Amino acid sequence: MVMKWGIIGMGDIADKVMAPAMTRSDHHQLDAVMRRDPLLAKELGYKHGAKKIYTDLEQILNDSDIDAVYIATPVHLHKEQTIMAASYGKHVLCEKPMAMNASEAKDMVKACDENGVKLMLCYYQRFNRRHQKIRQLIMGDEIGQITATRITYCNYKPGNANEWRQRPEISGGGGLMDVGSHCVDLLRYLFGEVVSVSALVDTLAFNYAVDDTATMLLELSGPIHAVVSTHWSALIPDIQNSSELSIYGTKGTIISSPTNDKFSRGSLNILKGNQKSEFHFEQSTHEQMLNDFYKSVIDSEPISITGEDGVEVSKVIDAAYLSSVEGRKINI
Repeated sequence: MVMKWGIIGMGDIADKVMAPAMTRSDHHQLDAVMRRDPLLAKELGYKHGAKKIYTDLEQILNDSDIDAVYIATPVHLHKEQTIMAASYGKHVLCEKPMAMNASEAKDMVKACDENGVKLMLCYYQRFNRRHQKIRQLIMGDEIGQITATRITYCNYKPGNANEWRQRPEISGGGGLMDVGSHCVDLLRYLFGEVVSVSALVDTLAFNYAVDDTATMLLELSGPIHAVVSTHWSALIPDIQNSSELSIYGTKGTIISSPTNDKFSRGSLNILKGNQKSEFHFEQSTHEQMLNDFYKSVIDSEPISITGEDGVEVSKVIDAAYLSSVEGRKINI
């Protein structure tokens, strides 16, 4: 069986990553795209072989051929579009971050549950082969008792009037909201729940209304200490060193980078005394994610990244912003 998709919000990530992943798979077909700009909708739709072009949300949801929709619009639209898609009986794959806050995320989960449709979040780094290997190493006690971990996620984003991520009423926040949500989900995937959060969230380098620099200190179940640093204010020319995951244990250390690659490329090193083991992978995170979603819809297998997972990530991000404002630790 082939799952027929409609893409809502045919922007950069949909164009460069998700649509190609759909067209490469024998189990998925990009049937329709929706974008409010008709010229861009036609250009991107035809580029990826979509048979139908829509400029209105209700039109694409009314299409009875479509089994599922991929929502890749700005964050402030996720709740409305997910709830509406669910009411039309469409399964939903939603981009991260899930919603503007945890309350909206809960409403999305409720709507999908009530309408009997699947909801999955695009925290694609769970499908990075390096991270899957790390999870195996942790479960196998490869580096002993883990006491601490750190994720650094750097980028350079100067002010841009056309960048919706720099407008809080559309994005919900800056780098912490955008890439910080990825980091939180990856930590939950590897180590379990976040117990508490303390955070510094600032705009230090630029004059836009969202954060360009943020640091979270998280207490993970275990207990494990975690530090997450997200920067839109760091100019690092080498992409390999712009984002890194380090895990510290009583028998050794794991270092993996870059954390943000969409094809599992990069390096994974296990350091134990004078010994070093290195692993390299090449596999699309998005193709794996689509196949996982397919199995959940067609074969009724459990979803790897549920709506509830998205809610938990939103709770942590909400708590981080609150911690920064109130200057205290927030228990989750």
